[in-house]
Amino acid sequence: MFAGLLAIAAIAAIGLARADDLLKAKVGVLRLSSSAPVFIAQDKGYFRDAGLDIELKFFDAAQPIAVATTSGDIDFGITAFTAGFITLRARAR
Repeated sequence: MFAGLLAIAAIAAIGLARADDLLKAKVGVLRLSSSAPVFIAQDKGYFRDAGLDIELKFFDAAQPIAVATTSGDIDFGITAFTAGFITLRARAR
């Protein structure tokens, strides 16, 4: 999860944007306390302040996040690595 937040922060490091120039990203999360840092950052406007317009996509399990990330349906996934993610990534090469 921390790696996902670092990736989002890296995108923000490109430069702060005006409100109408926000970089859009779809982030897959679970409705669990493990995703709490993302919810807090979204609620407090940290992403927007960093020039990001984050759209949260909610999933019921980690495996669909891996599939959505690998297929490009979401830009980032906040969850643990799963065996399915590693298999999908190996086949995507």
